[in-house]
Amino acid sequence: MLLKGKTTEVAHLDRVLAKAIGTLCGRTGTSDIVDACLALVARRERALVVTSDVEDLLRLDPGLPVEKV
Repeated sequence: MLLKGKTTEVAHLDRVLAKAIGTLCGRTGTSDIVDACLALVARRERALVVTSDVEDLLRLDPGLPVEKV
């Protein structure tokens, strides 16, 4: 239902974003490319991230606005 929502936008994974994800994973010592992608897109869009995985996301980007569910 969320993906079909009128206000939902799905980020496109292009070469630029893929390279940024790899760089972020390498810099932070993680292999979680999904979290890295989420952190980068949230930062770019200035979006709040609602997650149960707060610690991992903040390791990727300590200044990321997150809310735990």
